[in-house]
Amino acid sequence: MAQQDELFQLIRSLTASEKRYFKVNASKSGDSKANYLRLFEAMDGMADYDEAGFKKKYSKENFTKYLSAEKKHLREQIMRSMRGFRSGNSVDNQIYELLQDETFYRDKGLNELREKCLLKAKEIATEYERYHLLQEILERQIGFVEEFSEKKLTQPVIALIKELDKLTQEEAIYIELWSKNKEIFSLYRSGADHKNPDVVARVNDLIEAVEANESKLGSSFRLNRIFNIAKSNYYNFIRNAEKSFQHTEQEYALFQQHPKLKEEYSINYRICLANLVSRAQSAKQNERFLEAIAELKSFPATSFNEEGEVFQNVYFLEHLFYMNTGEFEKAEALIPAIEEGLETYAQKINKARLLSFQFNIMIMYFLMHRFKEAAKWADVILEDKSEIKQGISTVTRILLPIIHFELGHHDIVENLTRSAYRYLLAKERLHSFERLMVNYLGEMPFSADEAEFNSMLKNFSEKLKLLFDDPMESTTHGMEEIRIWSTSRLNKVPMTSLL
Repeated sequence: MAQQDELFQLIRSLTASEKRYFKVNASKSGDSKANYLRLFEAMDGMADYDEAGFKKKYSKENFTKYLSAEKKHLREQIMRSMRGFRSGNSVDNQIYELLQDETFYRDKGLNELREKCLLKAKEIATEYERYHLLQEILERQIGFVEEFSEKKLTQPVIALIKELDKLTQEEAIYIELWSKNKEIFSLYRSGADHKNPDVVARVNDLIEAVEANESKLGSSFRLNRIFNIAKSNYYNFIRNAEKSFQHTEQEYALFQQHPKLKEEYSINYRICLANLVSRAQSAKQNERFLEAIAELKSFPATSFNEEGEVFQNVYFLEHLFYMNTGEFEKAEALIPAIEEGLETYAQKINKARLLSFQFNIMIMYFLMHRFKEAAKWADVILEDKSEIKQGISTVTRILLPIIHFELGHHDIVENLTRSAYRYLLAKERLHSFERLMVNYLGEMPFSADEAEFNSMLKNFSEKLKLLFDDPMESTTHGMEEIRIWSTSRLNKVPMTSLL
């Protein structure tokens, strides 16, 4: 996708309410005819932004004379307006405003009002477990007591210091759980080999450190939530779908027990729902999957960020669900909306999820015997040269010669086969499935000789079945698709009928 203009992206991300607030504020300030507002209206009316074309179209407008400066000014005005729009909307903003008020009252010597601000800020920060802000509040309270308590100074100061110590300990536990979870998640998301002894040892060390804190969680929403997220990600990494699902279900239950936090952390609640959908699907909890995806869809998005989050989770999981249940017509019907969403929310969707979208679409067309479309998406996947999702790249390279063989492109199949063969051999450690593929690609005559092809394929298919019957091997990326293809080829039945 071509790089978009940052200001245009900002305007495009605003909701209708945010745009209305911005324009009303500009009008109230007497700026209804200002260059920056006319520039805003011009850019807001465009589906795509091309600066050269924009300057030509609005050449008679004053804002095009110094466009770079006007764009910078507009962006500043938008952000100033959005700070006002969002003021008081979040718990953090409420606390920050109370702390600003406390500073104002301190300068004015209005100490009763100052103390009320601190107590109210502490009440809110405690209820919503804003540890980073509680520390600031407690430090200000200690300063207030030291400044104005004429007697019995020690006792209240010690009580506040004890609160601060307890808070510091809880924050240290949270940071440890958070960091260990992030490392587990990054190993999974980057496609680290879950059978590699070094990787397994590291992940086990991480989860042991997480579990060592279980007795310290208490009733804290934040600590219990990050604990369950870490456990779910761990079990997801080691391919224990049922336990991964159970811990995400526990995270979901925490949100239900704390409705205010569920509302405040709405984006995190959506992520929890999306993970619940994914984990339920992996654990074959179809009823729970349908309940969770219905709830996820029912949530109205309040920002561009949330719209993107809902898109990349709902459409990805719904498309995958239809594939897994054999409803390929429904899966294919989602493709136009998925392509549009990938373009619209490109800045929101992470690379791993983008590749997973592309991979699932390629596999869908492959299983539907729509090899021309599958080849197109395979090429898109292989354009990415990053190290993210290496499993996807590996499977795509394995499938590509098969796809072109099915298309009758025998002139390029040999080169693609050789390329996939070399790619697999270059890997530091091959799974049993990948070793089998190396031998198959090295020996298999991808040619028009049907008899020789079928003879070799039958031998390969029998070896593949032995691997597939091994629970430790059956989850290896690509094995299911290759197994279905070889069975379909030998028995002359559609691949979709074998799911």
